[in-house]
Amino acid sequence: MNRTQRGKMPICRNSKYRTWYKSMHDIGVILSSIYMEHALNFYKLDKYGTSIDERKKFIYAFIKYYDTLKNDLFNEHKTIFTDRMKNTQRLDI
Repeated sequence: MNRTQRGKMPICRNSKYRTWYKSMHDIGVILSSIYMEHALNFYKLDKYGTSIDERKKFIYAFIKYYDTLKNDLFNEHKTIFTDRMKNTQRLDI
C-alpha cells in the first residue's frame, strides 16, 4: 500500500491506529469548514471594499480564534487518547 492509497482508506474498526485516523479526520473536517467560512467572509470584505484596517482586524481576529480552536482540539483529542489508553475494552468508535 502506498501513501496515496492509505489516505483513501476508510477509518477501519480493526485498524491498529483507528483512534489516530479518526481524530485526524475529525480535525481536518473542522479546520476545512472553518477555513471555508472565514475565506468566504474575507472575500466579502474585499468585494464590498472595506478598509485595510478592517481587513487587518478580521485577520487578527481569525488568528486569535484559530489559536483557541487549536488548543481546544488538542485538549479534546488528548482526552480521547487518554480514555482509550485507560480503557482498552472500549475500542469501538
